[in-house]
Amino acid sequence: TFDGVLDRLYDIMPTRLTVWKKRKTKGIWQKMTDPRGKRKIAFWVERLTVAYDIACALRFLHQMDVIYRDLKPENIGFDVRGDVKIFDFGLAKELDPQKRLEDGTFKLTGDTGSMRYMAPEVAKSENYNETADVFSFSILLWQMSELKTPYEGFTIPMFQKRVILCNVRPALNPKWGSEICAMLRECFIDNPKRPTMGDVCDVLRAEISKLSDEEIEEMVDESRKSRMSAGE
Repeated sequence: TFDGVLDRLYDIMPTRLTVWKKRKTKGIWQKMTDPRGKRKIAFWVERLTVAYDIACALRFLHQMDVIYRDLKPENIGFDVRGDVKIFDFGLAKELDPQKRLEDGTFKLTGDTGSMRYMAPEVAKSENYNETADVFSFSILLWQMSELKTPYEGFTIPMFQKRVILCNVRPALNPKWGSEICAMLRECFIDNPKRPTMGDVCDVLRAEISKLSDEEIEEMVDESRKSRMSAGE
């Protein structure tokens, strides 16, 4: 059994994505007031920081031998402090290490979760493990980065053919940096031999550290405070 969210949610990821999308659109007009591009970097660091918090939450679950299986924006919220909360553990499963197969996978229920974020091996009802969550996270990270819905306009048959069978993945933007793009490519593969959630956390933490300075950190904090005061 898993405890639900005790703290009242202040915000949810779908709302946050909408706010970020509006900010990205407005950013076109901010070039004249942000000649050094600091606000643009801070906006990127803000999203990477949220992604890092989500990744850390999943890493913790995996360390506890729990696979989540339903990562999507609708299941991610934020408390009044801005801390990430993953909720709705209805599809989560505690794994028995003694039942792990030689290839590192488990015999688990297939076709579990939300199709848009579902790992191919889960959709095909093959054996899988914790890295199914890594795949789901990679699609979510793409969405948080590009601020578009992954596979928008795909019908179910189209999705099954192109994504599940033919391994079509969302296009990567070089502006995200070589490390983020390389990590996403590794997480996008169609089998469980993906990076662990710990590996993902390491890449995100390093990228945030590389981009951040005192001014960037102040801008990210300012954005968080203004959002809380505005009730977004």
